[in-house]
Amino acid sequence: MRPVKLKCLFLMGIALQLSFLFTGITHAQSSPVDTAFLQSSVQHALAAYEEAVGVQTHLYNGTEYVDYKKPHFEGDQFFISKAVVRGNVFYDGAWYKQVPLLYDVVTDEVILPHNSSGLMLKLINGKVDTFQLHGHTFVHHKADSAGQNILQPGFYDLMYSQDTQFLVKRIKEMQDRATPDGMEGEFRMVDKFYIRKDGQFHQVNSKRSVYKVFKDKKRQLQKYASAQRFKFRKQREEAILALTRYYDSLSDEEAQSSGK
Repeated sequence: MRPVKLKCLFLMGIALQLSFLFTGITHAQSSPVDTAFLQSSVQHALAAYEEAVGVQTHLYNGTEYVDYKKPHFEGDQFFISKAVVRGNVFYDGAWYKQVPLLYDVVTDEVILPHNSSGLMLKLINGKVDTFQLHGHTFVHHKADSAGQNILQPGFYDLMYSQDTQFLVKRIKEMQDRATPDGMEGEFRMVDKFYIRKDGQFHQVNSKRSVYKVFKDKKRQLQKYASAQRFKFRKQREEAILALTRYYDSLSDEEAQSSGK
């Protein structure tokens, strides 16, 4: 049995024993001092239990996460920061708010530090529907049995969602090499971008690919991109996001002018 579960059971046992002791003595005597003391002891044991396992005990059912980063690697495998921050997660049918989280981009796993044991736990991917971290919302796409969805199973950063959607698959690759001075390594970002339009997902990477998805308003988008001076090579994600939003705004304007 894992150390976390042992500690939980130990503390629960203390609380139950004190509770039974409290019940037995109150039947045998009516001393207000003893009653107050035992009641306080029970409350203290229960508080210690909650502090040890936290109020989000249902989250602590994954396996232990072990940091695999090699000493010679620069950077880290996590999204935005390796520091644990508060986030929200919809897990196994319920929201858990303001819990400490990390997102390992390399392994595509959500990590939860246990607040008393010091262990890092991996949430069960199949039970994670959505999580919010660093101001980003990640949604879990599962395998498509029909094979019509180009998205691979995993978590996708939902950057925009209205009539159309813009999603980013965050990817970090571990690359190491031998040098005269020894081994060197780094985590290389290779994000992939997707637009969802009319129920279909399309992978995009350039202005041309975006215009192909939004071909019904290609000229307006080209004019907008030129006016905004988008630099796709340096700011690809920002440019695709802006064009997706602008496409929806044009559709909204058409709908309003037609009286729909």
